[in-house]
Amino acid sequence: MKLLEWLGLQGGAAGSAKARAHHTVHVAPGGQVFEVEKGRKVILNSALSAGLGFPHNCRVGSCTQCKCKLKSGKVRELTDSSYVLSAEDLKAGMILACQSIPETDLEIEVELTTGGDRLVETRGTVVGQRNLTHDIVELRVALDDAMPFKAGQYAELRLEELSLSRNYSFAMAPKGQEAKELVFHVRKVPGGRFTEWLFAANRQETRLSVNGPFGDFYLRPAEGDKPAPIVCVAGGSGMAPILSLLEQAKWAGESRDVHYLFGARTQRDLYAEREMGRLQQGWRGSLNFTQVLSEEPQGSSWTGKRGYVTEALDELALDWPNVQAYLCGPPAMIDAAITKFAALGVKSSNIRYDKFE
Repeated sequence: MKLLEWLGLQGGAAGSAKARAHHTVHVAPGGQVFEVEKGRKVILNSALSAGLGFPHNCRVGSCTQCKCKLKSGKVRELTDSSYVLSAEDLKAGMILACQSIPETDLEIEVELTTGGDRLVETRGTVVGQRNLTHDIVELRVALDDAMPFKAGQYAELRLEELSLSRNYSFAMAPKGQEAKELVFHVRKVPGGRFTEWLFAANRQETRLSVNGPFGDFYLRPAEGDKPAPIVCVAGGSGMAPILSLLEQAKWAGESRDVHYLFGARTQRDLYAEREMGRLQQGWRGSLNFTQVLSEEPQGSSWTGKRGYVTEALDELALDWPNVQAYLCGPPAMIDAAITKFAALGVKSSNIRYDKFE
C-alpha cells in the first residue's frame, strides 16, 4: 500500500472514531443541530452548551418543562419518566431531555426559546462564607471562567471529593455583565451530605466544579400600557433568587409596583432586611416588603403579620388577572401559593416559580 493511501485510511479511521464519539440531535421545527457526547451527557445539557434556548427548570426529572417528542432514534433514561409524564405524553413519544442520554442519532421536536444561555462548565474557589441565619449561609465562589446568567437562575455546585452536586440560585444580579464571582444562599438540610459538610467548618479555599446557568426563572417584561404590579412570594433561602431578580430590575430601571411577601417560621429565620431596604430606596415605583411568621410564639416582640404567607395575599387589592407572580421556596409553600394565585384569578402563564425540591 502506498504511504499516502495508508495515511488517508488512517485519517479516515480517526475521523470515524471522532464521529462516533458524539451523537447528532436534529431539532424540529427550527432545524437546529447539536451534538451530544456519546454515552455521557444528557440531551438538555448538550443543547444548553450549544447555546440553544431549551425549556427547562429543575433538571432532576420532576418539573417536566424540558419534555420533548422523540421522533426518531433511541435514548437511555436515567430515571423512569412514567412517574411524571402522563399516559398521553408517553403514547405520543415524549421524553425528558434532562434525563435522556442518546444511544443513536436523534430527531426531537420541541419549541426552543430565543436567546438561549450558554452553559459554562468551569471550576471555582470558595472565597467567602458567613452566617445569614441559624441555618442559612452565604457562599461566595470565585470562578476560573466568567459565567453569563439571568437574575433568578441557578448553578450546579459539585464537590468532587464527596461525589456530590447540588443546585443553588444566584443571590446577586449580573447587571449586564458576566460574573467572575458568584453568591449563593445555602440552607442547611438535616442529614444532607453537602450541607452537613459545609456547615461543619469554614470551607474557604475549597475547590468546586461550577456549571450553569440553568433555569427559566427570571423577570418577564411588562405587558400593556398600564402593567399590573409584580407579586413575589418566597420562603427560606428562596430569598436568594428574589433578591437577584429585584436587584437586576432596579438596575434596569423597572417602574412597576412590587409586593414581596416573605414567609418564615420565627424571627430567627428572617434575614436580608438591610438588602431589601437598599432596594426600596430609589425604586421607581413602590416596593412593599412584608414578612409573615407562621410559628412565632405568642407574646413575643413580633408586631408584624402572622400565619401562612399565602394568607397575606388576600389583603392585597390588585388587578389579579394581569399580575405577574414569582415564587421561590419549599414545595409545600409553592404549591399553596400556586393554588391561591389561581383562585385570585392570576393567569397560569403569569405564574413563574422555582420549587426547591
